[in-house]
Amino acid sequence: MKKIQNKILSAVAKASKNAAEKACGAISVWGCYQPKEPAMLKKSPKK
Repeated sequence: MKKIQNKILSAVAKASKNAAEKACGAISVWGCYQPKEPAMLKKSPKK
């Protein structure tokens, strides 16, 4: 059970990181505000 849970959580984390990197600097979907960039993304290596 732990292995399955770890696999699922790591997949969700990877997808979340991908989404955060792609949304970095983009405007909000609803136009309400400009999202603040997470500090972690500034430290991550650029592709």
